[in-house]
Amino acid sequence: MNKKEKNGLPEMYKYYRAKFKMYQKVHEYNIFKGVLRDFNQEITRLMVEHGAEYKMPVRLGSIRIKKYKRAIRLNEDGSVNKNGMGVNWPESKSLWAREYPGLTPEELKKIRNKPLVYYLNEHTDGYRFILYWNKNGSNAKNRRLYSFVFTSVNNRYLGAILRSNKKPEYYE
Repeated sequence: MNKKEKNGLPEMYKYYRAKFKMYQKVHEYNIFKGVLRDFNQEITRLMVEHGAEYKMPVRLGSIRIKKYKRAIRLNEDGSVNKNGMGVNWPESKSLWAREYPGLTPEELKKIRNKPLVYYLNEHTDGYRFILYWNKNGSNAKNRRLYSFVFTSVNNRYLGAILRSNKKPEYYE
């Protein structure tokens, strides 16, 4: 009786793991990784510092930084609707330290409906900024399901540029 060769997941894993180890030994440094990293950093720098728009190849559309003003909405009682507004946590905690002196952080957590301080973006005249993918003319399948989001490092970079004296012009 012939012994059947097994071709299940464990065997496929062992085969491809051995191939990957061989590939790693042959290609110690993957040059494309460095080239792509540098290219993406330069595109990000141009978009953040100069307001450039990057037109992606193969008709995938373009990406840029878009500025918009958040409309102030009122609740039924006339108060400002604060949904979607960013909380300024350092300022809120210093306000709590002034309003509730001598309380520990654990005791502060138990207090409900503490006042919060929100970001008003006064340094940008009330504008907010996002990475925007213009999908007009794009031939990507299911493009409505995809989006571009800045990494936290790039968000901080954009914030530092906006707080500095450089004020690039972004599209609305």
